[in-house]
Amino acid sequence: MAARTLAAAREAGLDVTVWFAPSDAGPEMRYWLGEDCDFRPQASGDRGARLGAAACAADSRRPWLAIVDDCPSLDASILREAGAIAGRGEFVIGPTVDGGYYLIGGTPPVPDIFTAMPWGTSRLLAETRARLAHVGVTWHELAPLRAVDTMEHARAERLLT
Repeated sequence: MAARTLAAAREAGLDVTVWFAPSDAGPEMRYWLGEDCDFRPQASGDRGARLGAAACAADSRRPWLAIVDDCPSLDASILREAGAIAGRGEFVIGPTVDGGYYLIGGTPPVPDIFTAMPWGTSRLLAETRARLAHVGVTWHELAPLRAVDTMEHARAERLLT
């Protein structure tokens, strides 16, 4: 799914940074995914610490998107839409049907929305919305997609027979 997501980002014309773990996996990631994007090791800590560090590493004058790789329905048209929204200086969220999100971003970064979040639960999207509203950030939501977290999800997305 990572290769599929990266192909969609390339087709959408996005500049891509692949954040990877473990920290010594850079050469393997380049071999697998190609040389046409930037590769950086993920920060340590939970998902929030890693996302916050990546958001802070983005140029604060340019839009950024954090995209997960577990939504096989995510395609270039959705990524172009997200990039256009973020490019207008707006915040954007791509919700998943299970209450999380497959994409988040905007200009400038809001890294505090990643701290002490209910990762992996159906409350993530609601908490993210509440935190953005609390700091006065408005956002646009894309169409919800299904995240593939289980074999049943993979079958529903026709990834497995």
